[in-house]
Amino acid sequence: MGEIITNQLSKRFGELKALNRVDIVVQRGSVFGLLGPNGAGKSTTTRLLSTVLKPSFGTAQMGEFDIIENPVKVREITGVLPEEGSHTLYPSMTAYQNLEYFANLYDVPDEEIPERIEELLTFMELWERKDDKAGELSTGNRQRLALCRALLHKPKILLLDEPTSALDPIAAKRVRELILSLAKKYGQTFFINSHNLSEVQRICDRIAILDEGQILLTGTTSELRQKLRAKQEFVIRIVGDIKKAEFVVSSQHFVESVKTGVDSLLVTIENPTENNSQLMRDLLNAGVNIVEFAEEEASLEDLYLEVLKGGDN
Repeated sequence: MGEIITNQLSKRFGELKALNRVDIVVQRGSVFGLLGPNGAGKSTTTRLLSTVLKPSFGTAQMGEFDIIENPVKVREITGVLPEEGSHTLYPSMTAYQNLEYFANLYDVPDEEIPERIEELLTFMELWERKDDKAGELSTGNRQRLALCRALLHKPKILLLDEPTSALDPIAAKRVRELILSLAKKYGQTFFINSHNLSEVQRICDRIAILDEGQILLTGTTSELRQKLRAKQEFVIRIVGDIKKAEFVVSSQHFVESVKTGVDSLLVTIENPTENNSQLMRDLLNAGVNIVEFAEEEASLEDLYLEVLKGGDN
């Protein structure tokens, strides 16, 4: 079931089309990643979904609520961590006071506030800093505190803009673990803007690539790889004469390129579904001893760069 559904969502700033007829469906309890270069429209998308901005055209559903018709209801079920999340805190108030203040704004029941604050601060390893003023915390700790604030009222949907950008590797890992556990345990839905391709690849069920306000592709990493690549790379590892293997491979009309290692070849093959078996037969008939013939997995970075390069053509 779609928890976030955009329908031709668009935003103009004068003549600039910041977002142009974007259609996205994010399933309940999933983690969705929106990727794109600076200025692609990622933050604009988040601001529209959180009702900070009104669309110029189109609309979106957050849960069962329309962002135009029911903005107050949308805000009740949504937690937001903007890119500069630490700027949403009050620097002269302590970490605990900040969360207590926002818990009251979110109408968290009074009897639940202390336990919820302690649980979040403890998980983020901030409990020992609860009496420190937010303005005196490090950038990373302020970002973690801002994430606690976004989670206080147990929202159904979390909109996170670069959630680990200011965190050290250990803290970033804890945030990734938190996102995955909340999505699984409570069915919370996460919509993440990120430049961190490896992070998105680790935690997101589906991704979309946005550029110049338009969605170029959407799907899982494996689905995008299938859409993008008629040519794929394969590692062929052998025991024996590597030069003989290189000669056999290079002579095939469907082989685009060959890179030779000590005991392996990295081969780019057109339409591998049709041509791999032929290549294997020719190698075996030539007396080449094959110990591995495997696809070289495309990383999310490969896909991202390939999509953006295609958009420039």
